[in-house]
Amino acid sequence: MFHFSSSKTKAASTISVDDVSVVVTQKRIKHCYIKIDRESGSVCVSVPIGWNAKAVEELVRSKASWIKRKQAAALDRALSPKFEFDNGELHKVWGSEVALVNTSNSGRRGVKWSENALVINSPAESSLDTREKLLTAWYAREVKIAALVLVDKWEPVLGVKAGRLSVQKMKSKWGSCNIKNGNIRLNSELAKYPKGALEHVVVHELVHILEPSHSKRFYSLMDEFLPNWKKLKALTR
Repeated sequence: MFHFSSSKTKAASTISVDDVSVVVTQKRIKHCYIKIDRESGSVCVSVPIGWNAKAVEELVRSKASWIKRKQAAALDRALSPKFEFDNGELHKVWGSEVALVNTSNSGRRGVKWSENALVINSPAESSLDTREKLLTAWYAREVKIAALVLVDKWEPVLGVKAGRLSVQKMKSKWGSCNIKNGNIRLNSELAKYPKGALEHVVVHELVHILEPSHSKRFYSLMDEFLPNWKKLKALTR
């Protein structure tokens, strides 16, 4: 059994809680804190001096779902490709890989896409961050244009009326729907996947106007209106 030292100095120890390695540090604090390292997914707990292992175990177990989500996000970041936005680098557009081309023409900053190239026009010596922001904004515009067409297609089919449509880069959701006003928010990252994936998310959020929760009725409606929704959902994996 693990026990903390009674010393008033900081003491760091590692314990295992349901196969999760937890680094525990005693501090002169009144409350306990759990931190998940963004890059590694490691779990660190800061507790008041005098806490014992059982109390820490209960705390970690009470936050198990949250910890798993954070660790999964860290793993996704670790597995995601790291881009330098150099010429020839491959980026995904609607399910296909396209070579990146950087230009510094006098025209408007932005991104243009053809079958053979994804062209980013930005000032010479632009930073990686600048090019990334331009591409992210372009992805968002692509998703919005395509999604507006899909909303117009599916509203009469489902007998619903959506509210405002917005697009932004999100970390953990492909989309969301505000049931009260019908506003729909979509992830700009959907522009990297085949358009069937976007259609699934749009229909999914529109169906939420009919059924707010993920109930049996919700999935029955999905089966009725978009029978191949599971296949389309798998496109984002």
